[in-house]
Amino acid sequence: MQMGLGWRFLQLRIERYFVPEEALREALLNALCHKQYQSGVPIQISVYEDKLYIANCGCLPENWTLENLMSKHASSPYNPNIAHVFYLAGFIESWGRGIEKICSACEKDGVPQPEYTVNPGDIMIKFSAPEDRVIRSVTGRVTEKVTDKVTDTLDETSLKILNLLAVDPAYTTTFLADVGAGRSRPYFVGSI
Repeated sequence: MQMGLGWRFLQLRIERYFVPEEALREALLNALCHKQYQSGVPIQISVYEDKLYIANCGCLPENWTLENLMSKHASSPYNPNIAHVFYLAGFIESWGRGIEKICSACEKDGVPQPEYTVNPGDIMIKFSAPEDRVIRSVTGRVTEKVTDKVTDTLDETSLKILNLLAVDPAYTTTFLADVGAGRSRPYFVGSI
């Protein structure tokens, strides 16, 4: 996407997440409709740089396999009342199409199909990111270089204050002025 500015063009950055919004929405709705609430275990969502998991206490209907789940099937929500409310609210169109919609959204967006893991007491969906959509964390590499350059230019008092804040970021300016700088609060606040 480009935006024209006179004779120049500015390239705008467009974020593309590795889980299509429609697929994520359907996966969350499925988790809510099929959860076994009596377990007391919350739906668990784990997000990493290159994958996302949604785990849910629940089980497949009797005599169902992962193969049944992945093919066209009649819906059998564990919580039909919740599913009905979602249907009336317009969140789901019909029962039994959630996985089909998830897979279709992933295919349309050019990302890998999700993987399902079915255990006796839980079901988990894993979305994996294609390499071009992984946003690697650079914090560790950058922090070390920046810290070295910043601390080289700081005086002893500033380093003392930074060390105090590293121990407890909730220290007040009054405490830092007294203990860290050995100055009055107005002087300290004016100098930082």
